[in-house]
Amino acid sequence: MGDPPAPLRRVPTPYGTVEFADLGGSGMLVLVLHGNGGGWDQGVDWARRRLGEGFRAIAVSRYGYLGSELPAAAGVEAQADALAALLDALGLDRVGVVSLSAGSTAGAYLALRHPDRVGRFVLESPVLPAKRVTPTPPAFVLRALLRGERGVWWTTHPTALAHGSGLGWRALDAEGRAELAAISATLLPVAPRRAGMMFDFTVSVPRILADELRWAELTCPTLVVTARDSPLPRPGDAAALTAHLPHGRLLVLPTGGHLLLGNVARLRTELAGFLAGAG
Repeated sequence: MGDPPAPLRRVPTPYGTVEFADLGGSGMLVLVLHGNGGGWDQGVDWARRRLGEGFRAIAVSRYGYLGSELPAAAGVEAQADALAALLDALGLDRVGVVSLSAGSTAGAYLALRHPDRVGRFVLESPVLPAKRVTPTPPAFVLRALLRGERGVWWTTHPTALAHGSGLGWRALDAEGRAELAAISATLLPVAPRRAGMMFDFTVSVPRILADELRWAELTCPTLVVTARDSPLPRPGDAAALTAHLPHGRLLVLPTGGHLLLGNVARLRTELAGFLAGAG
């Protein structure tokens, strides 16, 4: 029997409607911000695998994903303000924040613009300024790639994801393949995620890569997580970013690629300790 479905809600804010799933529980509150192509479902999958007991996860659909609105004046600052407004609507003063991959922009701007709302911050496999940056295709090419479901299906198939993550499918054990299949399931269908993916590709990710964030002003304890074999971020880039953080800590896993596959037990221990204030 699988896990029960997470209750899904939508809250109007001055910065657009925000959709989220609340996994419930009485533990420490953690706001989970998914990566490119995800949504609240990706956050729920992540929380159930990597948070364990003792936490109450709120998995948000970021701008333009699933049921979250992409306002006409959408920007990275407004998205951070929308997340703060969601916390207001839920009566939550301070939470832990976990951002996955391209969700790093939203998480970082939330921590910078609303430092009193973020107790501890995890950047898991974040998009970061890098010595070698892979150019993003032009917007018209991206629109063409995202126009239909079939083309994206090929790139989100578990074997393709394994390759893109920096690992080969054959290198994965049963646990890693199961993780990959679960993540792959949170990337389709593309249609209700297309606007958010375009926002990430053309607005959110470029803001991070341009190194415009004031990382030295990030006052909350921050954990940056990557793997030695991850193409994004490379350990050297993650270390360079962590060095700029006033209260930064770097965790480099021996293997796992961009998706940190095969590290469920280790990550549950590390994340629980850090978010609870032990690291």
